[in-house]
Amino acid sequence: MANLKLMYVKSYTDKTGVRRHYFRRKGHPGGPLPGKVGSAEFMEAYQGFMSDRPAFVGKPKGTFGRIITDYYKSADFTNLSDGSKKLYKSALEPIAAKYGHNPTAALTQDRVIEIIEKIGARAPQMANLTRSVLLKVFSVGHARKWIPRPILGKGIPTYKGGTHHTWTADEMAAYEARWPLGTRERLAYAAYRYTGQRGGDVTRLSRRDALAGTFAVTQEKTGAMVYIPVAPELLEAIRAMPANGMTILGDKHGRPIQRRTLTKILKKAAKEAGLPARCVPHGLRKALLTEIADEGGSERQLAAVSGHKNTEELKTYTQAANQRKLARDAMAKISKKRT
Repeated sequence: MANLKLMYVKSYTDKTGVRRHYFRRKGHPGGPLPGKVGSAEFMEAYQGFMSDRPAFVGKPKGTFGRIITDYYKSADFTNLSDGSKKLYKSALEPIAAKYGHNPTAALTQDRVIEIIEKIGARAPQMANLTRSVLLKVFSVGHARKWIPRPILGKGIPTYKGGTHHTWTADEMAAYEARWPLGTRERLAYAAYRYTGQRGGDVTRLSRRDALAGTFAVTQEKTGAMVYIPVAPELLEAIRAMPANGMTILGDKHGRPIQRRTLTKILKKAAKEAGLPARCVPHGLRKALLTEIADEGGSERQLAAVSGHKNTEELKTYTQAANQRKLARDAMAKISKKRT
């Protein structure tokens, strides 16, 4: 069976003399193929990759990849919302593809730090996400005796650069000047800017809700139901465009557009408006939350819009707003003294 020739299989001998096999197909998920060529576990994984449903099947017990596969079956993962499952997999599957064949005995604190640092060198935000998700996997894994020792967050780095840029007033003004009312780019921008929702939820905003004055949104990531009053600026942008389907942002057939399509529209539009690459869609959500905090909004009020279940995450907005107000008041006292 060792001479079996299969499409998209790349093989090499590693430095320890072990023969490794990988599935590599352009434009499709790829990753390691366990066992010997033609073995049951090898063919199970191969068929999974060929059908674009790898799920990292066929991982032998006692490997990092098998822990991730088993984690997907745990209640900790299955009870997540569909949006959170996608987010977790976006962090775990590249790790499984690269390190899935490693034995669990190799999962030391130092090894995990090394993995996170490699990701952090090129993608700080993804490094923070991967760190958070891996710690959940390790917690479940140790409790179920999948891994021999606990792996804790202590010493595993986090990255300050791993947050989205909040659009400034000047950046938003530049975008609006380039894309007037009546353009799809302006409507996509307004949908983010004046609802504070995540991309997957923005694509499902109902036209009927818009005309009724309140969006009812079941958030894709958290499952939380939020009710968002329709801002006059957003309603103006909706009415400036012809109705097309049940959502405010439909494709040419009236169907809701996909999140990645919405992201492409906004990123391209921002670039054409002369804005820096840091101006990504999620930054408009942050801009609205920042504006609410600057107007004295509390963490609970911010959560009512954003859908955050943990208001601790929103303290950065209110604390920053309080600092700005205190600084303005402090400098005003000096100005009065000088006049």
